[in-house]
Amino acid sequence: MLFIAVACNMLLGYSERRNSTLDLVILPVVVSVSFFLIADIDSPRLGIIRVLPQNLIALAEPIKPH
Repeated sequence: MLFIAVACNMLLGYSERRNSTLDLVILPVVVSVSFFLIADIDSPRLGIIRVLPQNLIALAEPIKPH
């Protein structure tokens, strides 16, 4: 994610003609946060976002052997 932030800064800095540091901060932060959230959802037990398989649990109850 650090590489993506640096690459975004380089791309924005290369095409930027005016002095605006806010643009150089917002895009890398947004891209890094979005990649972090995608990676966090990919591992449901170890991240900030915890996904419970409620639909699978509800489906398993009626077909559970007694």
